[in-house]
Amino acid sequence: MDFMIGLSSIIYKNMTTITIQSTSPEVTFKLGQVIGKWLSGREGLIFLTGDIGAGKTAISKGIVFGYGYSGRVTSPTFALINRYDLDNRSIFHMDLYRLSDIDELYEIGFDEISTGHYPVLVEWPEILNNEGYKPQIIIDIMRTADHEKRLISLTSTDKDFIDQMKAFEKKQSLSSV
Repeated sequence: MDFMIGLSSIIYKNMTTITIQSTSPEVTFKLGQVIGKWLSGREGLIFLTGDIGAGKTAISKGIVFGYGYSGRVTSPTFALINRYDLDNRSIFHMDLYRLSDIDELYEIGFDEISTGHYPVLVEWPEILNNEGYKPQIIIDIMRTADHEKRLISLTSTDKDFIDQMKAFEKKQSLSSV
């Protein structure tokens, strides 16, 4: 987990991080929807980090729905790759937890997927450490001490993205007052 935060500040210069507290799975899903709407018309890798059960799949479901998909969204834990097709665009969701080396990743078509013109959500991206893949966004989810809330750190070089996330955070804090 610390790896990704360190990675963003050391390797990827000019990245900005905002941390949002989520008080429930519903808020995490809503944040995902905001991210998914923002991704419309964009492409690139979105790295998702956090412990098992932290909420990576929950936020991913929100992202896929926010992107415009309305069908069933499932975890790619065993399939490794889920592709969600809309009318003229797609979004991919990958789970790399079960892969042991980079060759396995290329065997499942990662190179073609990662260079396509669509967003690619990547859970457990640590296998990509030294391979030169630069994420557009890094989403790191940590449980709070009481295990009820989540601290979601969003890191990106895109100022518009950070501004959208700050607006979401402000709206959430006003709605809980």
